[in-house]
Amino acid sequence: MTTALIMAGGKGTRLDLDYEKPMVKVNEKPMISYVIEALIKSQYINRILVAISPNTPITSEYVKKYPVKIIKTKGEGYIEDLANILKNREYVKKDEVIMTIVADLPFITANQIDDVLENYYKRGKPAMCVSVPEYLFEKYDITPTLVYEGLVPTGVNLLLANNEEQDQSIYESKNVELAFNINTLNDLNLSEDYIRK
Repeated sequence: MTTALIMAGGKGTRLDLDYEKPMVKVNEKPMISYVIEALIKSQYINRILVAISPNTPITSEYVKKYPVKIIKTKGEGYIEDLANILKNREYVKKDEVIMTIVADLPFITANQIDDVLENYYKRGKPAMCVSVPEYLFEKYDITPTLVYEGLVPTGVNLLLANNEEQDQSIYESKNVELAFNINTLNDLNLSEDYIRK
């Protein structure tokens, strides 16, 4: 069984909206709801942590309705907040396997999470980055935030709870739903189009 850590403390400045990014609604429902509900249904996730920050007080209140543990971070940035959590033994055991996942993947499913975890445990490396091929972004007119050797990171990763450098594999998923990482208003509009189709 694996612990999931949802990173939900970002401002979402690229969306240029007046409310918190995890609470942005897709199909009339906050994005973070989809992520939490998929994790709850996963057969391999047994604990869900939600990292919030001073930027996301409404998110912090909202997620209390779910069986999650809330972690308050300083909101110093994704990397900094994650590093502080991974070394804090109040939240995670040393070298415990952690799935980190962003709060803005509204189309993620329990089956996709299980597929990722099954691939991780087969590989035997301490860390794994889940990516989607760039051509899927082109097909659906989604703008990737980062492209590396034809792959785009999805915001889903696995690693051990320590701040040491870890040997990493890259898992290439063909699930277009993992490409819908909502960072801009265009991404949001495209996600609504995807639902309609």
